Amino acid sequence: MTLALVSMGAAAAACVQATTGLGFAMMLTPVLFALLPPTAAIVTVTALGLELNLLVLLGERRRPRVAWRELVPILAAATPGIACGVLLLRALPKPALQVGVGAVLILAALRRRSRASAARASTPGRLAVGFASGVLTTSTGVSGPPIALWLSRLGLAPGEVRDSLSAVFLAIGLIAFLALTPVITRAHVDPAFVGAGLACVLGGHAVGRRAFTRLEARRFEPLLRAVILCAGAGSIVAGLG
Repeated sequence: MTLALVSMGAAAAACVQATTGLGFAMMLTPVLFALLPPTAAIVTVTALGLELNLLVLLGERRRPRVAWRELVPILAAATPGIACGVLLLRALPKPALQVGVGAVLILAALRRRSRASAARASTPGRLAVGFASGVLTTSTGVSGPPIALWLSRLGLAPGEVRDSLSAVFLAIGLIAFLALTPVITRAHVDPAFVGAGLACVLGGHAVGRRAFTRLEARRFEPLLRAVILCAGAGSIVAGLG
């Protein structure tokens, strides 16, 4: 039953992220936290996320459109944030992490800023977004909301937002995987879960990629917010339960 739930969660989460550019870790992390120890959940979602982002960027037979000017400061600040997140993962109990994930996601989705103010934001703003994303990556497995909301207000096309998110998730995921190396041996990750998850991510991406091509541009940002709110509510319910 645990293997089936992990597989279904990975397929659904991959489909959502392949459609919107966001949602894989937000959807899958609460499921894995409910089924696995916290460290095993973080290691698993990080590994599966690497596969999904490689598929979006390199597996769709097209040239990715990435806003590197925005992403470079974000990635620079994510590295120290990732180290801080590892400390939180070791220090806080699982319910606290679940409730914390949910609260952060809901607050991020409800916060509103005009596109103009975001476009004029300074480098310190980008650094703050990167640091927050790094902390969330290794403490909760969820790094996307701050970056997604930042990029969506810059007037970028949906395809550019989607590719930029995949690029930053891939880079942060690689850094996070290296940061998690000391705890991997104690995570007791089941190879069957990882293998099934990899196969389901492949199928979920195929479905989500087709859905993205049919998505109207004006519906893209509202869909991002809806994904964040739903994932946040689910995480809080799981933690309180």
